[in-house]
Amino acid sequence: MPTSHDDLPLRFLSPENRPAKVSLWKRAQVCARQIREATSGHRPFDTQAYCRAANRGALAMAMAGDMEESERSCRRQAQLLLTLIRSGSLPQRELPRVLQPWINIGRLRVIQGRCEEARAHFPSPEALHRAGVFDGWLDQAWGLTHEECDLILGSTEGRAFVTNTHVVETAKAHARAGRVDLLAEHVRRWHDLDEKPPHLREAAALLALRDGRTVPSFSGRNTTSLADAAIEVHATMVDPNRSGSLVERLELLTSRPGDADLVTVLRAGAEVLAGHDRVGEACRFLRSVITLCHDIEDEAELFTALMALGRLDPDSGAVDEARRIASDSGYAFVRTKTGMPPLRSVADEPRLAVLRDSEIDAVSNSLPTMETT
Repeated sequence: MPTSHDDLPLRFLSPENRPAKVSLWKRAQVCARQIREATSGHRPFDTQAYCRAANRGALAMAMAGDMEESERSCRRQAQLLLTLIRSGSLPQRELPRVLQPWINIGRLRVIQGRCEEARAHFPSPEALHRAGVFDGWLDQAWGLTHEECDLILGSTEGRAFVTNTHVVETAKAHARAGRVDLLAEHVRRWHDLDEKPPHLREAAALLALRDGRTVPSFSGRNTTSLADAAIEVHATMVDPNRSGSLVERLELLTSRPGDADLVTVLRAGAEVLAGHDRVGEACRFLRSVITLCHDIEDEAELFTALMALGRLDPDSGAVDEARRIASDSGYAFVRTKTGMPPLRSVADEPRLAVLRDSEIDAVSNSLPTMETT
């Protein structure tokens, strides 16, 4: 039976360069080392390497279940960047990087179900001046100034970053909150955006399906596009007659280089096929996902795919493998699903505390006169 239009999930599958969800213990060690290397006094401050490691480190803390420490991590990153830029130690062209930890805090709000608060963290270019980015959050009135906002919006790259983040993250926040009305308004507003992100087209397709309309099949046009496949997954959820087309598309996708975005679409497609009683094909694609997860060391998606395969094929041994993975997992959702106790706070969990310590040391080493938290 087709899914009710009202039950169609507003979740986005579009590619967005998702990082593989490797072991949190490994992620913490790697990010801590990269932060120390990027901020050591023995070489020039490596802004790109520091920000990449700090952003992934904050995400790791959140996935471990410590939202408060993850938010503090974002503040530490902003504190360091703003001070170095304002002192002239880093060029002003690095200002857009200050927005990333602010955006990440918004993502934490979405995870916590505080979607209305989250939207303030995804300002449009027109709203950036009044967004209050980090205003008063760093023990001083340290928000971006009017002049700094102008500098960000005055560069092609900075304005494009603000626009793209606003469009994508706001859409995801509306979807997570179930605000179909706001999502529809958002899509209408940005419908004619040049170089629109795939999330915008996916949102329009989801809205059409919820309204009982059909969306066209993309067969014959860019057949290995993850964005097109994402829409086909949603359309097939409503219309089981498209299952054959979905199978063909997923088979084509397996020829792509493996990454976390591919895992997302393949697993979602397998779930839809299973829901339409095409269990054999669903298991086949889940096995492809499992192989891919092993290749890219994606622990979290591997666990989820194994559990899904175990439900469909109890004799596969997949559940036993999933439980072995869970036995030493730092992911909060994995521990919850298998009845394990939650982790201690990041500060009290040694395998994660190394990450927090590296961030605090980076601020102390670069800004020795400032207090850190």
